[in-house]
Amino acid sequence: MSEGTRRNVLVISSVERPVAVLREALGGSVDELKVVVPAVKQSRLQWLTNADDDAREEAEDAAASIDASTPEAVEAEAGDADPLQAAEDALADFEADEVVVVTRPDEEATWLEEGRAADIERRFRGLEVTRLVVSD
Repeated sequence: MSEGTRRNVLVISSVERPVAVLREALGGSVDELKVVVPAVKQSRLQWLTNADDDAREEAEDAAASIDASTPEAVEAEAGDADPLQAAEDALADFEADEVVVVTRPDEEATWLEEGRAADIERRFRGLEVTRLVVSD
């Protein structure tokens, strides 16, 4: 990025502790960083019956942990159970230049995560989208 250009990064992370991975992956300076943790840890039955309280609480706890463990200013919050919807919601009020999607390996992913990183990449073709795969 050229000098004087702002760098705003949106991170969609289903991995609970992505901070160290993000620091390494993002490299240079970031002006604004927003992390959204989708509430993906729920069964199909919980999702169908809107019984997502535990998954949302876990996502909120992960967001709070990210916020507390990051010395620089980071906005971290829980998001929709669908990572694509969580990204769309976040981009409605956060002007990102880049999107970083942090997921578990496919064999560890929940059913809500499967294929969503590729969906995010297709949906936001105008943005630089990077996928990082991290085991919990």
